[in-house]
Amino acid sequence: MMEVSKDMFVIIEYTVRLQDGSYVKGEKGPVSLNFVVDYNQILPALERRLLGLRAGEKADFVIPAREAFGEHDPSQVRTKTFDEFPEGRHLAEGKWAVATNEQTQARYSYYVKEKTDRSVTLDFNHPLAGQDLYYRVEVTHIRPALPEELEYLRPCEGNENPQVSSLAHA
Repeated sequence: MMEVSKDMFVIIEYTVRLQDGSYVKGEKGPVSLNFVVDYNQILPALERRLLGLRAGEKADFVIPAREAFGEHDPSQVRTKTFDEFPEGRHLAEGKWAVATNEQTQARYSYYVKEKTDRSVTLDFNHPLAGQDLYYRVEVTHIRPALPEELEYLRPCEGNENPQVSSLAHA
């Protein structure tokens, strides 16, 4: 019988809760996730806990914050005056906002923690930083990944595609 291991295509049904019982995923019932093992497609701490399970097996486990999205980092909470950050005037306290770096076009989110008449306090930590994650998982399907799936997951390994290679050197 197959088990969750390297190069296997796996489908799980799962829920994730926080310590207070609130749901991160699966409030109305388990959600489905598929991935190929050992290709950084899911949270590494989750994948490690699934290794060795077989189709039909269920597991409950906790992933501590340090293995999930890290501890809450107080240095990532910053207060900016409206002189420094004029856009802060238009932000709503208690809401998430998204910014785009003008030069790199990278997008990042931040939480508007507090707003006064002169400043705004922003939290750049991941929303789940400092939170332990409580998983309930069922492995519903396991099969060897197909060669074309593996090729897609590691396009730069081994035999180069001659068409891509010629384009890269054109």
